Amino acid sequence: MKITRIFTRLLLATISIFIFNSFSGITQITLSLNIFNIVMISVFDIFGFILCVVLNIVL
Repeated sequence: MKITRIFTRLLLATISIFIFNSFSGITQITLSLNIFNIVMISVFDIFGFILCVVLNIVL
């Protein structure tokens, strides 16, 4: 049961990165599909997503 929940969160994090990257023509920002971004988004939900975007802009 817990493994299914973890896998689902990782899958949703990956899908959210793909969706965000599809709007790169509008935002001019793309997120790389790496372990850090996937873990941050899956663990911290929207705050992790915002953190990944802010770190992408800053760095």
